[in-house]
Amino acid sequence: MRVVLDANVFVSGAIQKGASFRIVQRWLAGGSFEVILCPELLAEITDVLTERPRLRKWIDLAVAEEYIHTISTLVDIVADPAPIEAATRDVDDDYLVALAREHSADFIVTGDKDLLEWEDQTPPAITPAAFEQALVGPGN
Repeated sequence: MRVVLDANVFVSGAIQKGASFRIVQRWLAGGSFEVILCPELLAEITDVLTERPRLRKWIDLAVAEEYIHTISTLVDIVADPAPIEAATRDVDDDYLVALAREHSADFIVTGDKDLLEWEDQTPPAITPAAFEQALVGPGN
């Protein structure tokens, strides 16, 4: 399974212990899914975790930098996607759709309502909790 994890999943995974944390930890431990990451997405994660002082109460800067380094060394970073025609309510999210489509992702995993409520849903956007459930399987 191939997925695009939105920056909010990586950020939540770094500062909270919910589904996003468990997904990122599962991937870091060699989970059964491939993460698709491009420089633009890595830059967004880096910016949020290192340039927002309010996050220091949840994550130390050195820990944030190590987390980003770990992510960037464990993934094969692909080229930024070519721009696409507006697909979502927030055009800043369209690069994630393009990235997912260019690399045949099965899902975009996100907490962003603009993606979760996007009409086309090709590929589908799902919450971290729904993705975690998909990994575990029905009834587990």
